Amino acid sequence: MASDAAPVRFLRGVNVLDISEGVAGPFCAKLLSDMGADVVKVERPGSGDPSRQIGPFLNGLADPEMSPSFFFLNTGKRSIELDIYDEDSKSTLHQLIKKFDVVISSNTDSTLENHDLGFESLRMTNPKVILTTVTGFGSFGSHSHYHSSHLISCAVGGWAQLCGTPDREPLQAGASVTQTLTGAYAAVATLLAVQGRNSHGNGEHVDVSAQESVLAGAQLPTLFYEYQGLTPERYSSVGSGAGGAFMLPTSEGYIGLNALTAPQWVMLCDFLGCRDIAENPYYAGVSWRNPDHRVEEIRAIFQEALKDRTAEELFHEAAVRRVPFGLVPTLSDLFELPPHKERSFFTELVHPTAGPVSIPGIPFKTTAGEFEIGRSPLLGEHTDEILSEAANASRDAGVAPPSGNASALPLTGLRVVDLSMFFAGPVGAQILADAGADVIKVESVQRIDGWRGAGTDSGSELPSWESSPYFNWVNRSKKDITLNLTDPRGQDILKELVRQADVVIENYTPRVMANFGLTYDVLKEIKPDLIMLSLSGFGADNSWSDYTAFGMSTEQFSGLSHLTGYVDDAPLFTGMTGGDLYSGVIGAWGLLSALNHRTSTGEGQHIDLSQIEACNLYLGDLMTTWSLSHVDPGRMGNSRFSEIPQGIYPCANNRWIAISCLTDEQWDTFMDELGIINWTLDTVHDEIKAWTASKDHIELMDYLQDLGIPAGAVMNGPELLADKHLRDREAFILQDRPILGEKHYPGQPYRFKFAETVANMRAPFLGEHTEEILLDLVGLEAEQLKELYDDDVIGTVPIAAR
Repeated sequence: MASDAAPVRFLRGVNVLDISEGVAGPFCAKLLSDMGADVVKVERPGSGDPSRQIGPFLNGLADPEMSPSFFFLNTGKRSIELDIYDEDSKSTLHQLIKKFDVVISSNTDSTLENHDLGFESLRMTNPKVILTTVTGFGSFGSHSHYHSSHLISCAVGGWAQLCGTPDREPLQAGASVTQTLTGAYAAVATLLAVQGRNSHGNGEHVDVSAQESVLAGAQLPTLFYEYQGLTPERYSSVGSGAGGAFMLPTSEGYIGLNALTAPQWVMLCDFLGCRDIAENPYYAGVSWRNPDHRVEEIRAIFQEALKDRTAEELFHEAAVRRVPFGLVPTLSDLFELPPHKERSFFTELVHPTAGPVSIPGIPFKTTAGEFEIGRSPLLGEHTDEILSEAANASRDAGVAPPSGNASALPLTGLRVVDLSMFFAGPVGAQILADAGADVIKVESVQRIDGWRGAGTDSGSELPSWESSPYFNWVNRSKKDITLNLTDPRGQDILKELVRQADVVIENYTPRVMANFGLTYDVLKEIKPDLIMLSLSGFGADNSWSDYTAFGMSTEQFSGLSHLTGYVDDAPLFTGMTGGDLYSGVIGAWGLLSALNHRTSTGEGQHIDLSQIEACNLYLGDLMTTWSLSHVDPGRMGNSRFSEIPQGIYPCANNRWIAISCLTDEQWDTFMDELGIINWTLDTVHDEIKAWTASKDHIELMDYLQDLGIPAGAVMNGPELLADKHLRDREAFILQDRPILGEKHYPGQPYRFKFAETVANMRAPFLGEHTEEILLDLVGLEAEQLKELYDDDVIGTVPIAAR
């Protein structure tokens, strides 16, 4: 695209009123703005969004126009000062809603309704309004009134249970990633509602829960309990997979040694000159979910093998041998990472007060054009022009009433060919499938999805490749076909599927689709308006494009590993599923934005997404902090940028509770409850520990929340399954897999008032729908199928298992 061409705006015509505060809601609205929506930020008169007061600030001097958090979370928005709870302002707000008919709020619907701003009230003004409420526990359920924070979300969503080491307290993940993850899910859910409205004209209430967003990214604690009776404890100095994963110091920097599959474990050991570990029966029974002393023996052996080597030279040598090592960059390192620089990932914005500031940009390239991200607004900068728009909106004759079936799944009629494997691509495809898209997953008997081999010790009579909790969760609502894409007949069938599809998703390194002869340039000749999403580890067209990456390494490359751990100690894994979930949700955001663009223009496109860019986007506030003030907080344990202490404290029966007061008033109430008159930072944590130590963690959570004190029990798998609030919200989907039986799978972390949320079809068996698709969709004859079976172009049993 020529440099003087107009920037592409996928969400042109989508008008958003952002009345949210905090992180999750503003991040949701930011993602919509970055894709071209017109977003108006409504701020408190005089003081603005409270995030304007969040530092760290340059030279320690607070300036509401220099907050890195506000700067990043509000790119491209216009700002109006308006008290939405003032009676005189409500008429202006309702006038605005006639034009700005997507509203993002960080309050529950019931709280908004107390001020005549709930969904039903907004519908009276505009029947087509979409209200997205983004809160800690959702707008309904027994805990919907509970306070939340990043620390609390880590506790109640299953991450803190697995983050940390056995001899110390559980930990939060670094940065505010639970909140940005929630915001990303909210953006996706909002775009699904927009897609639905494009079809039927109706408004929608989208309700998003941070607890459920975090649960979606947890290391499947509920499923491992149901599948295998396991309740793992924290040991996140190692990663969990079919092989092990460590982050170890080298002579220069930390290196991530990662093995997601059993073959990768052999490759890792071989690379380090430790092949005997992979072959020694003594180490064969090591459990990476419930580690024992042998893990520490392996750590010591690997550490010795790294002697006198730098992280960077180890990474590149391993990459050549296709072993997925990862670097653990600092915030400053990330700005210098070669793929980021070669793809111009970071965007420099010029701000009237802050001057030039570099922030994470759009984590994908597209054939549709180039994006342009706008700077964050000054407080009230656009008040007059927005009030003028409100006045004009008030003179409109009114909004046309909707028509159509609002209960239909929003992506009904969309067909997706899903070539992706493991987790990142399948997460994006799962979101589309749950929303009603006809998703056809393509595997082969030569190479089944590697996720089928993960976590398969279920004791079931099912073949191992049909009993993986990972695969069975992330591939629900899809159909499955096997095709050998190295065979011309398999390629021809795939091309026919693409001819009848709207979307193709793949997460190979770029060379693989070229080897298949199935690049975007080939496929768009077959289907000109095709949208193709490629989610490779490092993106295309850079010096690292052909390097292999998986969730553990993308988490390391994101900066999150650098930020997760105890103060002055080594980096730790977060206790969740790694970078894949972050990438998959961002991929869905890009796809749904591209679908909106195609609806308006008829144009298809190729989206080239970099997973390490997508993961870094979730840390954008801290990347902006480095750019603005050159502060890198490093590993902060359970602390944060606040003078109010917070932490995770011991309770009875070796359980734990997170306590995270957000205001001075909440902290004062807490101190009164403990009977502490004068507290100091040196002693208060010990005093809190003494008070919590004898109490039940879940009862204490409820007690403190009833006092208005933000608290969250650190919950494990069985506790999450038994949680009344999650049951109230139907957070788990009960699905019966033949032979394996009924299991509760985490659903999407959002609910629609009118549309169904999940198509709810169990994950497919290998090749289960091959014959149906080839006969009914592709138009083959029965005798052709026999030949394809005989030649292993199609099949239902992996060749390796025969």
